[in-house]
Amino acid sequence: MYHWFFWQNWSKSEKSIFWAILVVLFFSVAAMAWYTYYGIDNVIHWDILSELDEVAKISDSFSDGQLKFTINGNAYLVKERFIASMMQTNTLAAYGFIGLYLIGLNLLLASVSAMPKYWFLGGMVLLAGILVTFHLENVFNLTNQAAFLIAFAGFAGVAFYFNNFNKSPGFLTRLSSFLLLSIVGGGLITGFSKINHPWLAVASYGLVSAIVLSVLFILLVSHEIVASLVWVVSNAGVKGKGSLSQFLIVSSIYLLNVLLMFLERNRYIDWNVLPISPIVLYVSSLLLGIWGFRRVTEESDTFHFRNIGAWLYLGLGIITTATIAFVFASGNDPLMEAFQKFIVAAHLVMGLAFALYVVLNFIQAMQKGLPVHRILYKPQFLELSLFRLGTIVGMVTLFSLKNFYIYYQATAGYYNTIANYYKTDNDGVYAEAFYKEALHADILNHQSNYGLASLAMAVNDKENTGAFLKSALEKNPSPYAYAGLSKILQEKDMFFDALFTLQEGVRRFPDNQPLLTNLAWLYEKTKVTDSTQHYLTLARENCTDCDLAEANLLAFQLKYKKNKASENRIDAGKSKDDALQANLTAYEIDKNTPPGSIQLRTDSVLNLSQFALIYNCTAGKDLQAPYTARVLKKIQQKEGNQSFYEDLEFAIASQNYYRENKLEGLKQLTILANDSTSKKRLYNQVAGMWYLQQGIFDKAERHLLIAGDRASAEVLQKQGYRAILAEYQETQAEEALKNARTKNDFDKALAANPLNPLVIARVTEFYNIRLKKPGDAYLFIFNALQLNDENAALWKLYVQQSLKIGVENYAIDGLEKLRALLSPADYQAFLSTYQAQKALMEKNKVGFE
Repeated sequence: MYHWFFWQNWSKSEKSIFWAILVVLFFSVAAMAWYTYYGIDNVIHWDILSELDEVAKISDSFSDGQLKFTINGNAYLVKERFIASMMQTNTLAAYGFIGLYLIGLNLLLASVSAMPKYWFLGGMVLLAGILVTFHLENVFNLTNQAAFLIAFAGFAGVAFYFNNFNKSPGFLTRLSSFLLLSIVGGGLITGFSKINHPWLAVASYGLVSAIVLSVLFILLVSHEIVASLVWVVSNAGVKGKGSLSQFLIVSSIYLLNVLLMFLERNRYIDWNVLPISPIVLYVSSLLLGIWGFRRVTEESDTFHFRNIGAWLYLGLGIITTATIAFVFASGNDPLMEAFQKFIVAAHLVMGLAFALYVVLNFIQAMQKGLPVHRILYKPQFLELSLFRLGTIVGMVTLFSLKNFYIYYQATAGYYNTIANYYKTDNDGVYAEAFYKEALHADILNHQSNYGLASLAMAVNDKENTGAFLKSALEKNPSPYAYAGLSKILQEKDMFFDALFTLQEGVRRFPDNQPLLTNLAWLYEKTKVTDSTQHYLTLARENCTDCDLAEANLLAFQLKYKKNKASENRIDAGKSKDDALQANLTAYEIDKNTPPGSIQLRTDSVLNLSQFALIYNCTAGKDLQAPYTARVLKKIQQKEGNQSFYEDLEFAIASQNYYRENKLEGLKQLTILANDSTSKKRLYNQVAGMWYLQQGIFDKAERHLLIAGDRASAEVLQKQGYRAILAEYQETQAEEALKNARTKNDFDKALAANPLNPLVIARVTEFYNIRLKKPGDAYLFIFNALQLNDENAALWKLYVQQSLKIGVENYAIDGLEKLRALLSPADYQAFLSTYQAQKALMEKNKVGFE
């Protein structure tokens, strides 16, 4: 058990720091796994581009008792597609990397400061090399190496003190000293830096030293899996029964699999039979090495594991894992490939060398079934260091077969990292220069080409953007590069090239929703609806953003009526996506389904989906509107919503007419119909139908003729239709006032029929007699006349009510209007009534006095 829990006999402080560092190591492993899984998605993402499509919709219907009329309206469908973003720098990962690098470096320094003389001198040389790679002169904008010399003097001085003058302090004291010195140095960099992103600069330039340390660590642990196989077969063996054959079998199976990985990674074969990532090999060796390195140091008597070895191993492990995580977090594909190739090659060559080391040194012991694992690093004939040296020679030989392409990939990755830093610093000239240096090392790497395309895109250089994106597709294609190139080709009016590019992308990435969606969008532009539906369906089947896929498919079905939208089986109440909700509200079968809640401030700038949702909910009669007319007006007045101004005005008018104030809605739409140019026909048609619904013949006819709705206008022009409307208004009044008893009943009847003179007359009577509020009744008549000033019955009410409230001059104005509207006989008859009423009021007034 002690072999597994070797820290049990350590002091409490040593255990605490050991577990704390293990937590840091496991965090770096988790970060590496996260960034490895997402790959290029760490630096490029999909943006959503929305567009509106307008469809006809019946917003209301009514009957005049004989004929049924429909009020045509419109609804907006939202269609969305994906746009590949420009490449971003993962600054969070960069800061995490430099933080972990410094932690690992402090662990190394604390270990080296307790090592023997020659190990210590080697460590100081390595420290100098690491600090040189940080390029601290750039951070402080110096022309000399003063910053490097100060940093080296500080860290090397402390290490020299512990190594030569004060050897008694434990590991925790040494580590604390170096951490304190690092904090002081970090404060100086942060406080006195002359550049915008000092730590990003240090992380970018310092990557080269991290790569070197990572290479050394990978070589150090690459035999651990084979060593663990020795432990397994040795423990499982029976004394007197050989374990050599078992070891040869399991190690051969392992090495054969690693060989296949090596051949695939270096593109000697293209079988794709092993989905295992090289990162799995690395993590396995890293974890096994925690116990394996202890056996190496103790059995070979190199240095003490508890005081030096454990912390040296953990420091190198943290640095290597953080470096690999940073490389994947940056989407740096040449360096990603280089690391994976190196890991596989190291495990192949060192694994083979270690197997040979075991056989040559312990063949007799294994044949006898002895526990070889207990003396694994105490060879009888050949030292392990010879096999490590042979591993290096073997790897150099392997890499030479590809003209050391791995070195050029690593160089390209390093230049990419520096270019990313300058791009973040908005220094396009230096960023472009370093990206091109990376291309000189690896001309077809994705990051350099996509980075240069991003720089060209930023200055609207379509030619170079397209050229670099095309190069990005040559070796390591990505869905982003396909989508970006297709977009550029569309903007250059090369439609079919854009289409063919997306088709190639879908062949390469058949399950990619963004490419499927964009291809469907292009097919719709060519009116090839069957292909459009096919790819929209595939996008839904392979969706990562399923609401977007559902919204697009629903929009297509509503526009082209290809299938019943109910086949989508969409639960409108569960989705919170504005685009999907907007399209659902345009779907007439679901029109009684209330939309999802819209969380929007009145000073918000609307996006297309929010606008469409608000418009579709408000412009029709039957849907639940999300906002009152007053709130909609505030949204409309926001400067950023000016492009929606006219449509929102119609929505406000509809909100008033259907839900709040019919007179105000009619007034607003009448003004809009007279002023509008883009939708003049629609607004006049709706206005005509609204007036017809209120029984106003003349204005209904005029607006319908302007709208070009001759069919409805001809119905109105038929002989006797005015009489039909009169009967319709009588029916309206009878229905509205059938059970009217209270003020609320009469107010409700008036709100529903604000232009009906019969309803107004009854309400006026109620207000005059029961409520004793003739002034309020006057306002009802006055408001109705603003929209129905050709109605003689309303003018009669106006004259009588004006006289009643004591404004005779208003009554006289009304009489003049009646003179033009009535025949002489009818006018004289009303005039006699008016004069009699006037005389009666004057008599009552005199009697009262």
